[in-house]
Amino acid sequence: MIYILGFISFIIGFFLVVFMSYLVRKNIIREAKQEAAELVSAAQSNSDEILTEKEREFEEFKHELELKSEKELNKYSQNIAALKSKIEDVQAGHNSKFQVIHSNINKKKQRYEREKSFLDAEKDKLKKVRQNYKSKQKSYVEALKNAVGPEASDIKSKLKIEIENDTKTKAVKWAQAMEEETERTSERTARQILDVALNRFARPYCPERGIQYVNLKNEATRKKVFGPERANLKLIEKECGVDLIFNEEMNSISVSGFDPARRELARASLERLLTEKNVNEKSIGTVIYKTKKTLFKKIKTDGTKLFKSLKLRNVNTNIINMMGALRYRYSYAQNQYFHCSEVGYLCGLLSSELDLDVYKGRRAGVLHDLGKAMDHSIDGGHAVIGADFIEKNGEAEDIVHAVRAHHYDVQPSTPLCYLVIAADALSGARPGARRSTADAYMQKMGQLEEIGNSFKEVIDTFIMSAGREVRVQVDSKKVDDLKAVDLSKRVAKKIEEQCTYPGLIKVTVVRKTQAIETAK
Repeated sequence: MIYILGFISFIIGFFLVVFMSYLVRKNIIREAKQEAAELVSAAQSNSDEILTEKEREFEEFKHELELKSEKELNKYSQNIAALKSKIEDVQAGHNSKFQVIHSNINKKKQRYEREKSFLDAEKDKLKKVRQNYKSKQKSYVEALKNAVGPEASDIKSKLKIEIENDTKTKAVKWAQAMEEETERTSERTARQILDVALNRFARPYCPERGIQYVNLKNEATRKKVFGPERANLKLIEKECGVDLIFNEEMNSISVSGFDPARRELARASLERLLTEKNVNEKSIGTVIYKTKKTLFKKIKTDGTKLFKSLKLRNVNTNIINMMGALRYRYSYAQNQYFHCSEVGYLCGLLSSELDLDVYKGRRAGVLHDLGKAMDHSIDGGHAVIGADFIEKNGEAEDIVHAVRAHHYDVQPSTPLCYLVIAADALSGARPGARRSTADAYMQKMGQLEEIGNSFKEVIDTFIMSAGREVRVQVDSKKVDDLKAVDLSKRVAKKIEEQCTYPGLIKVTVVRKTQAIETAK
């Protein structure tokens, strides 16, 4: 019974709580609606006030803007009116000037018409005078023919011969005067041009000399490189196409061969083999292959670098590679790669001093000794070999001719040829640039002495200053001052014809006079 009453009371309490919460929520909703209505009413009144205020501000702004635009419009209207008046004034001035110009043109036109009519009248007069002159000339000629008779043709031929002879005489005299003037000034002008060109050429000569041997550190290194019964050396000789010569006193290996690139390949390969732990047939083949690859790359790089330094473009790849191969070619101990570079610069400078094409001067100068990279494998002089090679690879005809003629294998026929010859001689004659071998030096001395003694007037010949001067001694009773001058010229000319040398050779004639008396 107690449980039932408790349950009933719980239910009644639950419903009372639910009813009370409903009443409270309803009351809260009613108050919220009232408050919302009040807020809406207040917002409505505020928005009306704000709208009224903004409308008033807009009207004020509109009024101010209208006043401002009206002022600006008045200002621009005044400026436009002023500009319009100026334009009208300028237009009026131009109209007046145009009228003046038009009147001047009309006056000049009238003057031209008058002068033209006068000129036409003068032309008619001149025409009549010419006709009258021709008729009189014809009558005079007829009268002269009648007076002279059949001798007229003889007189005409004699006059023609006299005029021709007189003209030839004047031409010969003029040519002789020009030749004398040229001889008098040419040497001085040439010296000035060479002096300016050499002063502009500030590059030092290349002291590099070819080293074609490899030093062996000790006996162990020698045995390693030589192999059993020098098998390694024989293999290197076969692969590189050179001869290897062992110098026992210096403990070094010399590389001998005609091809400079092969000599460098063998030398560089030997240098690499010195650092190898084991030297055998396989390692030798690998080293030679790597060295050859590096060498070819360097040859191409050197050739490209040289042509870029001279700013020469459109050069065939074969010519570039052949120029790079000159890096290992020497003549009189002068490196030909640097020699060609020097000649290119010098020939360009000489061309600029003579107002010739600098580009062609540099190109012909740098290519002049290219044949020396091939003269070990092709018969003939290096000038002809190089000219044929560059001709096959697209060089211009005048460049080819300059290269072919720089040692007179063909007769030079252009100024460019002589500039290449001069630049080549300048590069070879620079102090320290070349070193003759002992055999070549003795051969040169003997040839100069033989040339001096070949003249019957010469008593003795002395070679001075390492071949830079030839001093010949003559008998003063047989050779006077004039004959001594003539003899010096003949000796110098024979040296020029028979000898090849850089620079200049001075010829001096010494007259020997002996006074002998006996004291008794």
